[in-house]
Amino acid sequence: MIIDAHIHLWRLGRGDNLALTPEMGSIYRDLEPQDVKPKLDAAGVSLAVLVQAAETLAEALFIVGLARKFPWIAGIIAWIDPASPSVDEEAAALAWLPPVKGVRPVRGDNRSIDWMLDRQLERGWHAIAANGLSLDILVQNWREISLAAALARKYPDLVVILDHCGKPDIVGGVFDPWAQHIDELAALPNVSCKLSGLLNCAIPGTAVADIAPYAAHVLNAFGPSRVMWASDWPPLELAASYPVWIEISRELLQPLSAQHRNEVLSGTATRVYRLNQN
Repeated sequence: MIIDAHIHLWRLGRGDNLALTPEMGSIYRDLEPQDVKPKLDAAGVSLAVLVQAAETLAEALFIVGLARKFPWIAGIIAWIDPASPSVDEEAAALAWLPPVKGVRPVRGDNRSIDWMLDRQLERGWHAIAANGLSLDILVQNWREISLAAALARKYPDLVVILDHCGKPDIVGGVFDPWAQHIDELAALPNVSCKLSGLLNCAIPGTAVADIAPYAAHVLNAFGPSRVMWASDWPPLELAASYPVWIEISRELLQPLSAQHRNEVLSGTATRVYRLNQN
């Protein structure tokens, strides 16, 4: 089984996908289940986790509704505001909805995540953990992986997932400083990482050999039991097609044993996100 641990769907007419702009070209349009399902089927992907793409609770209702209609959406990672005066109730409400497995708080598309270390958010992080929700962290600059580590270290009860390998600068050939940050984060037992986003961090058409060291380091640092495969579709389409990424992924995972490949392709996502595979 293959689970795609990170896709997005959106309907622009809803008006809250503010991070999307016409400059994003081919993905600046409505993208709904019928647009991605054929790609999943062709790649042998059985289930997907749908991640927030708007900074509103209203979007959570929309994507939970999609999960109700399409059972192959196995989990929802919703937005939440940890600074909300009613964060306890909002976290409880999200956790009460069966498809919601976790949250991804984002402010201004997380151009920086420094805001996440504000001491006034302590109640919000505790509310997320107390309601059994995981915490996806999106960093837009690999230098801020250390901030994600600081948060995960301060709240060991939080189940934390780093999105997109922390977005290494593959275009610039930056490896060692990024790898050290990954090692710092991977040393924390409450953190997992998504093997995704690497093609978007590279020049289009970059050879697999240039991407492989980054994937290998994530796998070695976290171990297969704390790495989950994902596509980050549709932003993936700005770098390569879904079939290209699935084939590259198979090549990146080839050095692993069959058991460890299965962990990355489905086991970790199932366990960390508590997914029902039925």
